[in-house]
Amino acid sequence: MTTGLLLLAGSGCVDFDALSSQYASGGSASGSAGKAGSSPAAGGSTASGGSAPLPGEAGVGAASGEAGEASETGGTPGTGGTPGTGGKPGTGGDTGTGGGCHGGLTTCSGSAECVDLKVGTPFGQSVTHCGSCGYTCDLTSASSATCVVGSCALTCHPGLADCNASTANDGCEQDITSTVSDCGACKNACSRSGASNVTCESGRCAPVCAPYYADCNSGSVSGNDDGCERYLDSLDECTTGCGAAKVACGATQVCNAGSCGAANGLVVLTTPAPATGAGGGDGGGGGSAAVVVTASRYADVFAPGNPNLDGSTVTVRLYAPGATNGVLWVYMSDSSSNFSPTLQTDLSVLSQKWTDITVPVAAQGAFNPKSVKQVTIEVHFDAGAGLDPTIVYVDSVRSSNLLVNDTFDTAVTPFVKSGLLLIPNSTLTWAASIP
Repeated sequence: MTTGLLLLAGSGCVDFDALSSQYASGGSASGSAGKAGSSPAAGGSTASGGSAPLPGEAGVGAASGEAGEASETGGTPGTGGTPGTGGKPGTGGDTGTGGGCHGGLTTCSGSAECVDLKVGTPFGQSVTHCGSCGYTCDLTSASSATCVVGSCALTCHPGLADCNASTANDGCEQDITSTVSDCGACKNACSRSGASNVTCESGRCAPVCAPYYADCNSGSVSGNDDGCERYLDSLDECTTGCGAAKVACGATQVCNAGSCGAANGLVVLTTPAPATGAGGGDGGGGGSAAVVVTASRYADVFAPGNPNLDGSTVTVRLYAPGATNGVLWVYMSDSSSNFSPTLQTDLSVLSQKWTDITVPVAAQGAFNPKSVKQVTIEVHFDAGAGLDPTIVYVDSVRSSNLLVNDTFDTAVTPFVKSGLLLIPNSTLTWAASIP
């Protein structure tokens, strides 16, 4: 059945059924290895010059050329090129066959011994020839450096880190004491989940929690921060704070501001049983008389439009007392008619108590989580199920990043119903409470 149509509103309904550095790598600008002499005669002169590097390769200056043709002990080693902007220096050529470097070692200009580029050569508190000849680890804001598998490994001054080691040789450039993207360590970003604001204080994330959220594991969690992870209005752990008692609300109760009680201000989705007849239908309301419409579609349209919900979750709190058959679908729709994965829940499960259905919002396929138009709810039945009208109550729709916080205290707005996928006589109304 086609589910990717937007809700429609004409004469009071909104049409939503139409919604359905790269871095230059340092190349090698090495001179060619000297050629072994072909005879005991005196060697020729060393040729100079070399090919210019390609874009992104090292070396503004060309590498020295090949060694002389005739030398009993081998040609003169080629000289590494001068490093170019953005690239590492070229690797010097090996010596001639009469006295070359072996075992993966390399001859570098200025070094009397063959060099292992994986570990480099000590250079004061730093190291040179790390990864390539002439490449010296920058000690800015660092006390020392080693070369590990051809890459600089710095011992940074307190409160600093080398967070761009793979792209730049600029020492310990990042302050990790107050940067929310690198708080306490590189790439340790402070989460905004449940938080109205986040800061990094002395290398530790310090979120400002929004109403109904709390940070109950601050200082105890290693690795990435999880923001204000405790939802105080949880149906199963309703509480007023981290140290307060947690209570599981009764089946007909919701948690509101940390206290269990009757739900007030509700959207009411009333969906009658589908008509009996041939075929299962394709979800469209405009087909032939033989087509049986077996589902009704409703949606909460977010306002102001299209919030960025990337990485957050959207929780829909609902209850379907007395429901015995059918399936409820919940999914997100972006502004370009693409959909998130669908969560399906048997209505018989929702008939037991108030339930929170939480939909993760993340990029998948063509769905864009940075521009989300609505959360869509569909009530599905088998044709000819012969059910009494099924009523689904919706108490709230909230996103974990706080950009969506829809509670229907006095009106059904911004909920709408479809004009294309709708079982006849389905209604969308508002109620102060469950009768």
